[in-house]
Amino acid sequence: MGPTADDFRIITDDLADRFAELPDDAWATPALELAWNCRETAAHVMDDFAFYAMQLSGRRPPQDDYVVLLDPPPWRPGGPDILMWPDPAAGTAGIVSCFDASAGLLYAVTATAPADHRGYHPAGNSDASGFAAMGVAEAVLHGFDILAAQGIDYRPDDGVIGRVLDRIFPTAERTDDAWQDLLRASGRTPETRGQKWRWDSSVRD
Repeated sequence: MGPTADDFRIITDDLADRFAELPDDAWATPALELAWNCRETAAHVMDDFAFYAMQLSGRRPPQDDYVVLLDPPPWRPGGPDILMWPDPAAGTAGIVSCFDASAGLLYAVTATAPADHRGYHPAGNSDASGFAAMGVAEAVLHGFDILAAQGIDYRPDDGVIGRVLDRIFPTAERTDDAWQDLLRASGRTPETRGQKWRWDSSVRD
């Protein structure tokens, strides 16, 4: 069984609480091993949540591309192309509010989408469980990038992470430590840093 909407909500509620403890100036810090700062990384995650939700929310979900909304130019050279951009003047409170709201969109869609709904993703058109899994992966991996940049240890729920691995990393090496397995599969351990990786979000029998 793949991750559920409730799994996604558990992860994002926990991260929102952790983000709320960061000072306002933390978000300008470069995220761990990324070209983006922590604000850009958080905004990228919010963008993913919103677009994943829109890939599955309509009566006729797109099957060949993302919903055709046009991203504005990056907020700074080298930054990500993103539609969701928390107002910097709102500080940490603004980040947390926007993160929670965009997570709520994906939660609502994955909790209510018909079982036969499929939406486009370049790694394989997916169902509600697949989009919940991708949402969890984006949240925990980039949450790790943000918190590690602040010198904060982070470890999400092992049961949820195991279900994410089963759903979108079916060929990943597995041990008794699901979190380390996910970090390894996503190029975030010393021996895999910089290696190309991709999940498989397609629906399998």
